[in-house]
Amino acid sequence: MPAYTENTELIAEAYAYVIEMYRELSDENGAPTPGTENQAVDVILSDPDLCHAVRDWAAGANIGEASTAPPRRLPRDALYERVRAFLAGVMEPSVFTPASA
Repeated sequence: MPAYTENTELIAEAYAYVIEMYRELSDENGAPTPGTENQAVDVILSDPDLCHAVRDWAAGANIGEASTAPPRRLPRDALYERVRAFLAGVMEPSVFTPASA
């Protein structure tokens, strides 16, 4: 069951995190499909520990600020592992990645 929250700041931070994770996993400058993106955000919002971790990440990432600095890698923590595992299980392979033999 999807989590429900009225905290729009937390929701925006969770979406920003999922988009950054997708960029790392796919090497593409974009976002996952809306269904995948929404499900990954629900994974975060359904767990208070993940919500706290995404708030901590967003505080240091300045997600609301434009920057010309290269993006920083996401920290490898419990949040990273949970969201990565979810996205890896639902993402389709990139059309630009050669098929493995």
